[in-house]
Amino acid sequence: MAKSKNFLTPIIVIFLLVGFPAISYYYLSTGFDYRKEAILTQGDFGKMPDLLALTQVRGKLPSKLRGSMVVVGWLNPNNVSAAGKYGNMLDSLYNQFEDSPNLHFTTVVPASNGKAAADQFATTHNLPDTEMLSFLEADATTYASTAEAFQLPLGEDSPGQRPIVALVDSSQTIVKHYDLGNRQEAIGLVELISVIIPLPERQDILLNRKKEL
Repeated sequence: MAKSKNFLTPIIVIFLLVGFPAISYYYLSTGFDYRKEAILTQGDFGKMPDLLALTQVRGKLPSKLRGSMVVVGWLNPNNVSAAGKYGNMLDSLYNQFEDSPNLHFTTVVPASNGKAAADQFATTHNLPDTEMLSFLEADATTYASTAEAFQLPLGEDSPGQRPIVALVDSSQTIVKHYDLGNRQEAIGLVELISVIIPLPERQDILLNRKKEL
């Protein structure tokens, strides 16, 4: 038994000196590569337009957003299908990132029924009344012009016809658009947010995020 222990000791020492650092380096390097790859997928669609001129009907969009990430969406309550997909994904995103600092989700709604529409939408999709989730009211012209200013890839569609969101990074640059009706694009949004704003205390959510989506 003593000989066996003596034989194993050098192996353990070698592993601690060589093997463990090598494994750690591998995971660190692959994590860095993944983060770099995710960041490189970002584009530049200009600076985020000022949304503070819009009437806030639910939640609160901070007056100073620099240093924060923002996901901006457009809700058309009359388009039940798109609104449902958007609501389900917003609920999922909020549940995954509710403890994340410097992350905000804001939604532009038509002014014709803005407050009531926002409240009904939040109730339907179990969205709490919190500063992380804000709803902004815009008249028909502004509703369309904000989508244009964010350069949404709508094609022939109008804002809110598809659940397309714009992602704004911490420098307040619009870096990417995602169609939340497309599962792969929704997963891409989650992955990009999670590598830029990690959740060290909720790794279980990160590991299972694809299953939840």
